[in-house]
Amino acid sequence: MSKILCTTDETEVSRKAEVFAADLARSTGAELHYVHVSPVTSDDLKTPGQFDTIILEEVEARDHEVLKHAQGVAAEKGLTGAVCLTLHSHKVADAVIEYAEANDCDHIVTGSNGRVGVPRLVMGSVSGDIIHKAHCPVTVVR
Repeated sequence: MSKILCTTDETEVSRKAEVFAADLARSTGAELHYVHVSPVTSDDLKTPGQFDTIILEEVEARDHEVLKHAQGVAAEKGLTGAVCLTLHSHKVADAVIEYAEANDCDHIVTGSNGRVGVPRLVMGSVSGDIIHKAHCPVTVVR
């Protein structure tokens, strides 16, 4: 294992995944990549009136805080040089998989809130999509 990708957002389960990924990277000597996927894309910004400045500022601030937290976790675990970045896509799992493949990540860590039944049917499962589409092993943290 040489490169670990960990998905991150503002949820509690994501915070647990961040810690798990940092511990795994430290124990294996792997490079760690924290990736946050923001739903606001460049195409969205081209549509007049779709997003006002206040909403965009709030999204950017949230994205920044998510990555700041992940960077802090890495630092607490003694990891320097963790990659922290935001991708922009409406398809979270696809963006994660594309990044992992393009950057030769050989393990993915993601959180799951454990939705089942109708909520899962309606809202979907990002972690489930990652498991089914990934080219490498995936660890799901709950």
